[in-house]
Amino acid sequence: MGATTPSVDVGHPPRYPPGMVAEASSPDKHQPSAPQRRADLAGVVRAVCRSERLFPPRAAGVVMVSGGQDSIALLHLLATGALGDEGPASLTVVHVNHHLRGDESDADERLVVEHCAALAVDLRVVHAPVDKARGNVQAEARELRRSAALSTAALVGASTIALGHTLDDQVETMLYRLGRYGGLSSFAAMRPVEPPWVRPLLRVRRAETAHYCEVNGLRFARDRGNDHPGYARTGLRVQVVPAWEEALPGAVKAAGRAAEVAAEANELIAEVVAAAAADSELLGGEAARPGARRVFSVSRLRGLSCPVRRALLRSVLESSRGLGASRRVVSAVEGLLEGTEAAEVHVGGGWIAHVEGGRLSFLQVEPGGTASTRVGPIGSRVDRSDRQVELPCPGEVLWGGLVVRAEIDARFAAHDPRVEAYVNAGVLKGPLWVRGARPGDVIRPLGAPGKRRVQDVLVDAKVAGSLRSVVPLVGCGDRVLWVAGFIVSEEGRIGAETRAVVRLSVTKASS
Repeated sequence: MGATTPSVDVGHPPRYPPGMVAEASSPDKHQPSAPQRRADLAGVVRAVCRSERLFPPRAAGVVMVSGGQDSIALLHLLATGALGDEGPASLTVVHVNHHLRGDESDADERLVVEHCAALAVDLRVVHAPVDKARGNVQAEARELRRSAALSTAALVGASTIALGHTLDDQVETMLYRLGRYGGLSSFAAMRPVEPPWVRPLLRVRRAETAHYCEVNGLRFARDRGNDHPGYARTGLRVQVVPAWEEALPGAVKAAGRAAEVAAEANELIAEVVAAAAADSELLGGEAARPGARRVFSVSRLRGLSCPVRRALLRSVLESSRGLGASRRVVSAVEGLLEGTEAAEVHVGGGWIAHVEGGRLSFLQVEPGGTASTRVGPIGSRVDRSDRQVELPCPGEVLWGGLVVRAEIDARFAAHDPRVEAYVNAGVLKGPLWVRGARPGDVIRPLGAPGKRRVQDVLVDAKVAGSLRSVVPLVGCGDRVLWVAGFIVSEEGRIGAETRAVVRLSVTKASS
C-alpha cells in the first residue's frame, strides 16, 4: 500500500498552493441557488449526530479527508468543536494520496497538511499508488482508502471513521444502483451508521458544504476526475440529478428520506427472512446432500407467503454468489419448487439450484464446467466427465467420485437396480469400460425391439440436463451395456444357456 508518514505537526499558518481555486466562491451551476442553502450547517449535522448516535461519548474518531469541499467542511466541523458533545473526543485525519493526477494529487496532500496544521489536528498521510492498467481504478482506490482508514483506527484506538458523503452522493448512488441492479436494496443506498463508518453529512446537500467553506474562508481542491465524461456517476451528477430537482423541487431531499425508510425496511425484511430460513433450512443429517452449501425443505418453502419466500431465495442467492439476484433468477428458482421431479437451474456466478427428494440445494460449479460438488442421480458426489477408463473383470475402477465394480458370479440374484445390474458374461468380447454419455450413444433396452439414444433414456427418466453427463455408462467394445441406475441392454440378457454372469455395481467412493 505504501508507507504511512508519521503524524504531521506544522506550526505555521495555512499556505495554500499557488493556483488552488476556492471553489466555494464559484458555485456549481448545477447546484441549488444560495436561498436554498441552510446557513446553520453545524446545527443540521449536530442533530444528525445526536439522532443517529454517530460518535460514542468520549471516544476517539478518524476522519477521511481528500481535500474536496465536503471533507474539508466535515474536518472543520469536527476539529473546531462545532458539534459540541455530539462530536468525537479526539480526532485523527487520514489522507490517502493515490498519485493518479500527478501534481494535482500532491497539491491536494499539501492542502490537507496545511488545514490540519492550522487546526492542530493529528494527520496521517498514506501513499497508495493505483495501477491504472489493472482495471477498475476507482474500486481499487476505494479499497486502499478503506484499508488505510481501518489500519489507522486500530492504531489510534478509534471506534468510528467519518466519511464526507452528502445527500447528493446518496441520491447519485441510489439512482446508479437502481439503474444497474434494481431491487429494494438499491433504494437504501448508504446509511448514516455502518460501523465503524459514519456519515455526518448524509442529510446535507453538496451546495451547503460549498457555502460552509465559503463563509468560513476554507479553501478546497477540486478533483477533476469526478467530472470525467466516461463515468456513469458524472452523467448522474451533472445531468440527471439537476434536471430532476429542476422539474420537481425538493426531489433530492425526498429521495434521501426514502433511502432512510428503505434502509429500515431492509432491516425488517432481513429479520423476517432470517426467521423463515431458520425454519426452512435443513441441517446436519437431515440435509443429506453431499457437496451442497445450503439445503432447504421444499414443503416448508411452499408454506411461506410469496413475498417472504422470494425474499428468502433472493437472500440465499446473493449470499452464495456474491452477486445481486434479479427477479428473473429468483422466479426461476421458485419455479423449481412447483414440480415433483428432479430439476435444476443455473443461477449465475458458478452456482446451481437443484431440487430432488423434497430438498432444494444450492451447489457451486467449478470453473471449466466441472461440478465436483454436484449430486448425481444415485446421490454420489461426482465429476462431470466423458473420459473412458477400462474396468477390469473382476475388478473395480474409480470414476468421478464413484467406485464402479465388475464381479464374476455363477448365478443371477435379486438386486437393487438403482445401483447394480447383471449381464451375461458370454457376450463380453473384450474389456469393459466406464465413461459418461457421449453424443450418438445408443442402447437396446432390455425387452425392447429396437435401440434408443442414451440421451432420450435420461430425458425420459427426468434427469436434469446438467446431470446427464455424470451418470456412468458401462460398456464393451462399441456397445453400451448399462446406463447405471436406469437401464440394462438387451444384449446382456441372461437366459437358460447363460453359464456365468457379471455383476456390475456403483457405490460412492469413500472420502
